[in-house]
Amino acid sequence: MGTLQTELIEKGLKQPLRQEIDKKNTKTNKQTKERFSRREIEDLMGCNRQVYKRVGGAVRNKR
Repeated sequence: MGTLQTELIEKGLKQPLRQEIDKKNTKTNKQTKERFSRREIEDLMGCNRQVYKRVGGAVRNKR
């Protein structure tokens, strides 16, 4: 059981104060950012994928 103010906010009978909203948002926004290496980024973009070419009806690697 919380205080009367928090109970009213939870039930939806009262709007939370702006300060309380800011406190909740700052906690969720502080997430660690995942760092990718150059090789991983190029792989995601498809820079190192195989390229195929049709030669005389058959499909072969272009390289």
